[in-house]
Amino acid sequence: MSNDTINTPESLGVTPRFVLQHNAISRSIHDLSATAKKLTAMAMALLPPDLSSLTASFTFSEFCKATGFSYGGESLRLFKNAVDECLNCKIHITTESSKPGKTIKEGLPWFAYSRIDEGTGVCTMIFSSLLAAVLLEMKRVYAKINLLDIGKLQSKYAIRLFEMAKSYESLAGKNGNEQDAWYFERTVQEFKELLGLSDDIYKETKRFRQFVIEDPVKEINNAGIGVEIKTEGIKQGRQLHALRLNCKKAPLKTQAKRGRPKKENGSIAPQLELADSSKRLETRQEKEMEHLKELYPAEFEALYAVELSKPSFLSPENEFRKLAAEGSALLQLKEHYGIVK
Repeated sequence: MSNDTINTPESLGVTPRFVLQHNAISRSIHDLSATAKKLTAMAMALLPPDLSSLTASFTFSEFCKATGFSYGGESLRLFKNAVDECLNCKIHITTESSKPGKTIKEGLPWFAYSRIDEGTGVCTMIFSSLLAAVLLEMKRVYAKINLLDIGKLQSKYAIRLFEMAKSYESLAGKNGNEQDAWYFERTVQEFKELLGLSDDIYKETKRFRQFVIEDPVKEINNAGIGVEIKTEGIKQGRQLHALRLNCKKAPLKTQAKRGRPKKENGSIAPQLELADSSKRLETRQEKEMEHLKELYPAEFEALYAVELSKPSFLSPENEFRKLAAEGSALLQLKEHYGIVK
């Protein structure tokens, strides 16, 4: 493990709200799940701007607070899987070659080390020094991205398109753009490469545009996170050659409550993320259990307190022990009341 400074929410004195993400990362080639994207953003938000330290350390509950990620057993499983995913994935950054019209593509690891301590609930991640070296050599141009805005997006393609849009936001009102408006465009093949799509996925251009561009853009627009996007197809002959994403600043929207269960601080528990735009990871059983929790809050609190008071080698404040106690209390509610639709 690295000997450099370990950056934590406690050392910052506050849970991070924003990440200053290098535009080279926003425009890079990589394929991470939505949870893994949120995890890298959380870790980056803890690093100093000069990258003098590459170690970030935080708990699952701090991650949930910063990104609006749902707090529960299934979410914890996704979180753990995302840590492994981040360690095993690469990022490809493209820079200009010394030869005109040519580029250099560098394949780099995101992280050099990861660790989850189930006793303390602390996740520690060390960014790759190779990635840091490449970023430090490039022009220091960043986009300020709200972690909760990333957290509201459920599709990995929506997160990628959103961060790409934010990386070009400095062009608003410049170079012929209208005030508070800007755009970026890529060929269909370039979008596929940026998003890590192999040639055998979405072979039909119509399906690619619908599921990888249009649906994620709709998700961004509906999320109310300050950016609205309209797509514009660019054809060569009768074939779709490229896509332009016309962006503009938009009012932020507050999240509707919709009767979801409240946390202790009164905030609404966010929905679990989607693995992609068409598949929900939150199971029907979990929804039914949450419904029981809403219907019988006093009984749940009593059962939860009993479970939490049982002897354990983990302290009552340990988040893994709390999740286990919550799960046991919900199962007892189910056994007593059955499932109420």
